[in-house]
Amino acid sequence: MKIALVLQTLGKGGAERVASLLSQQFERDGHEVHILLWEKVQHYPHGGTLTVLNTPATSSLMGKLFNLLKRAWLLRQWHKAHQPDLLISLMETANIPAVLSGVPVVISVHLDPRFELASYQRLLMKWLYPLPNVKARVAVSHGIAKVLETDFGIKDWQVIANPVDLVDIAQQKTLPRTPEIPTLQGDYILGIGRLHPQKGFDLLIDAYEQSALCRVKPLVILGEGDSRADLEAQIAAHGLQNWIYLPGWANNPFPWFAGAWVFVMSSRSEGLGNTLIEAMACGCSCISADCDFGPRDIITHEVDGLLVPAESSKALSQAFDRLVMHEDLRRSLQRGAMRRAEDYDLPLIARQWANQQDLML
Repeated sequence: MKIALVLQTLGKGGAERVASLLSQQFERDGHEVHILLWEKVQHYPHGGTLTVLNTPATSSLMGKLFNLLKRAWLLRQWHKAHQPDLLISLMETANIPAVLSGVPVVISVHLDPRFELASYQRLLMKWLYPLPNVKARVAVSHGIAKVLETDFGIKDWQVIANPVDLVDIAQQKTLPRTPEIPTLQGDYILGIGRLHPQKGFDLLIDAYEQSALCRVKPLVILGEGDSRADLEAQIAAHGLQNWIYLPGWANNPFPWFAGAWVFVMSSRSEGLGNTLIEAMACGCSCISADCDFGPRDIITHEVDGLLVPAESSKALSQAFDRLVMHEDLRRSLQRGAMRRAEDYDLPLIARQWANQQDLML
C-alpha cells in the first residue's frame, strides 16, 4: 500500500512525533511511505521519502490565504502524480488545505480546537470537515472527539491514540541522562513539557513546596519556553533554587523517566498527553491532573496512575504525600503503567491507521 502523511513540519511537537513513528513503522510493515511537509524543518527521523512542498508559514492575512490555496493546489498535483492508497493529514495546518484540495483524505485533530486554534481555522473546520472527500475523521482522545461533535457539529469521529515505540524506549531508557545536572543525586520528581502556562508547572512548583517531599527529593522540570523567567522567579520566591531544576530540553527523555520516583503531568489542558504514555512505558508511577483532554483516556485511577482535580496544587501535593506514605501503591502503579503502555505500542496503532484505507474507496 502507498501511504502519504501530510503536515507542516517534522519539528518538535506531538503530532510531528506521531508522523515520525508512523512513517517508520509503515515502512517496516512493507508499505511505500511518503511524508509531505509544507516547510523544511526536521527534528525527528522518518521512514520513506520526504517531499518539501515549500510553502512556509506566514504571519500576514493575505499570505495565509495565498498559502492555503497554494498548499491545496500543490497537494492536488502531488496526489494526481502519485495516487496514494491512503492520505493522512495531521493537524489543521494540513487538514484544511488537504480538504480544500478535493482529494480523498483522512484528517486528524490533535489539539483542543476551542482554545488552540485561530478563529478562521475554527470556522473553516465547521465548513470543510463534513465534506465528502473527508473519508475518515480521527481524534487523538475521546474528549476532543466529543467537543468536535457537540461544539462544532462535526459527526462521526474515530479515536486513535498516539503511539509509543516500546522496543525503542526499552533501549533508549538505558542511556545516560542529558543534559547533566551534576548536583542531582538519587531519584526525583519529574515534569516534562513546554514551559508555558498550559502545562501548569507553576502548580507543580507550588505542590512541591507544600509536600512532605519538599527538600527531600528534588524536582526536575525538563523543557523550554516563554514561562522560564516566571518559573525561575517562583522558585526563588520559595527559596528552592537548590531543589528545583530547569535544565532545558532533553532530546532523549526516556532515561529521565526511568530514573524518576514519580512523573507528574500538571497540565491545565492536553490533546492526549504523549509524555504520560511515554512515562508509563518506562515504568514510572504517574500522577496527572484530570484536565481536558487525554489523561482520563489513559489512566485508570489507582490502577495505573493517580488522577487529581485539575488546576489544584493542593491535590497534587496530597497525591505526592500519599505515595510517600504508601510505597506499595507506588510500586503497584509502576506495574500497572507498564501494562497500560502496551495498548499504545506502535505496531498496534499503525495497524489502526492502515485500516483506514478501507474507507478511501
